[in-house]
Amino acid sequence: MDNYNYHKGMNVIIQELKDLLKTKSIGTDSDQALLLDFQETLGTIYLMTANLSQAKTHFKRAFKIYEKTWADEPEMIEAKYQEIQELYPQVGFFLGQQISSFLTKQA
Repeated sequence: MDNYNYHKGMNVIIQELKDLLKTKSIGTDSDQALLLDFQETLGTIYLMTANLSQAKTHFKRAFKIYEKTWADEPEMIEAKYQEIQELYPQVGFFLGQQISSFLTKQA
């Protein structure tokens, strides 16, 4: 239940920030950075809980912000892309260990 409430709370915060950012007078660089951090964090959380479709959604949203922020620095975008790609095998290994541990306890 705590996990559900955490996800729900993060989504509410992201929606509030998005609404603030729609009005150009409020969307500061700090707001953009916070929104980006939440999007990437949610993507990672969903990835670690094997919810790949939600992870993909949040990573895509984060990349839209990265592409705007680093429009004149494509190497930064590529580095972030590589960083996120490296999460997938790590999470797969972690989930494999969890399943193996669970099955070992059941035997």
